[in-house]
Amino acid sequence: MTNSLERPKWLWFGVLTCLILLSNYTLYRTTLFDPVPDVAALGSLLDFLVVVPLLAYFLVLRKRYSLKYLGAVILAGYAAAYLIIPARHFPQFPFLPYLIVFSEMLFIGLELFIAYKILTKLPGLLREYRRLSGNNSLFLFNAKRSAEKHLPNHKIGSVFVTEFAMVNYALFSWKKKTSIKYGDSFTYHQKTSVNAVYIMLIHAIAIESIGLHYWLHSWNVIAAYIVLIANIYGILYFLAEINATRLTPFVLTDSHLLLQSGFSKSMYLPLENVKEIMYYDGPEKFSRQEMNDLFDARVPDLIQEKPMLEILLKDPQVYELMYGLKRKASRIVLNVDEPELFYREMLNRLNQK
Repeated sequence: MTNSLERPKWLWFGVLTCLILLSNYTLYRTTLFDPVPDVAALGSLLDFLVVVPLLAYFLVLRKRYSLKYLGAVILAGYAAAYLIIPARHFPQFPFLPYLIVFSEMLFIGLELFIAYKILTKLPGLLREYRRLSGNNSLFLFNAKRSAEKHLPNHKIGSVFVTEFAMVNYALFSWKKKTSIKYGDSFTYHQKTSVNAVYIMLIHAIAIESIGLHYWLHSWNVIAAYIVLIANIYGILYFLAEINATRLTPFVLTDSHLLLQSGFSKSMYLPLENVKEIMYYDGPEKFSRQEMNDLFDARVPDLIQEKPMLEILLKDPQVYELMYGLKRKASRIVLNVDEPELFYREMLNRLNQK
């Protein structure tokens, strides 16, 4: 069983959390219920500090993720309470600042412990990464494999690898080139407009950030900077996608196929698990039910064309998303810049099995 996302439970958590936020925002930030009694703030604090964390536990975290994430949910609840509940209601809760300080100290201590665990494993991680990078320049693949060896089943380690890889691709990979010593590499972006898509999104975020930041700044300074940081993060993500797409071609060896589609999704596919490869001859769009069992290795395009090739698997294969999240698929669809050559090389290697 993988750490796959269960969409209905995420959906319920999102809907219920949004309802809680909206109802409290309506209570305090509109005139519909004026005057709001001070005691109402106690109910709102229970919503943010108890109800939302409980929803996160039962619908998202339980049996799938570490309870350490619950601390982040509680801190997010504090932030929501601070932004939504007017300051005049807080003096009746003198214990709240101490509770917040204690929780923050607990959270910081946890982060320091995690940092210590990672630092103690860092020499081994670096040695393993250097060994793997001697075979190819696929940074994210090599970083993930190193973390899996030295930080097995460590969710925070997966988050750390994702963030580190994003910064590396976004800021420090512009002059790097692809190097593959073992296997054949196949690019998949040169005949698409994927870079244009990401550049357009970066421009949109940058323009939106300027106007929205000044508008929010006049309303709430903290909210303005939270949105600004989120937008900067979004720009870094799209820059990482541009470089990851350029530097991580599909790699085919005698034993496996590495499929990393940009920065956000990848699959290590043993060839012994391949049932058949064929030219795709299906509909242009996939239903939601099909997407649950499909690994779509295509990159975004201004006009998304039909997949060129389809790979059927003998058994469902795990593929990875950001932050260590995993799902399974029994079908793969993809586009490559040289589909005939890729198809022929796949057949040759499959026939050797």
